[in-house]
Amino acid sequence: METIHTINTDDLTAKLNKQEVDILHFIDNWLPTLTDWSVDELAHKTRVTESDANAAVDMLILHGLLTNDGDCPVTGRRVLVPHDAALWMRENSETIYNIKQMIDTDLFTSDEIAES
Repeated sequence: METIHTINTDDLTAKLNKQEVDILHFIDNWLPTLTDWSVDELAHKTRVTESDANAAVDMLILHGLLTNDGDCPVTGRRVLVPHDAALWMRENSETIYNIKQMIDTDLFTSDEIAES
């Protein structure tokens, strides 16, 4: 069973798994410079399979944090961050970062994980 992390705000309650947090963290680091990506690129950048990235993107779309942006013949399925979602991500960037740090065990040695 996967762990679900909840970000609860007045505008939105997002229940996110690890892949969704990883994608939001990656996207948040590029806002406002870039607001659209291919799902394949998100999969590559967050080190997950394309099917896992598609599933995570679908859930982020259901939360209203991404929208479909059509298919590109070169890059495949594309998604876009709507303006309101970009504001929500900026307002909650510290929470997204903290969850990312907590669940990304690759950032720590085995000794550090055991101590925490």
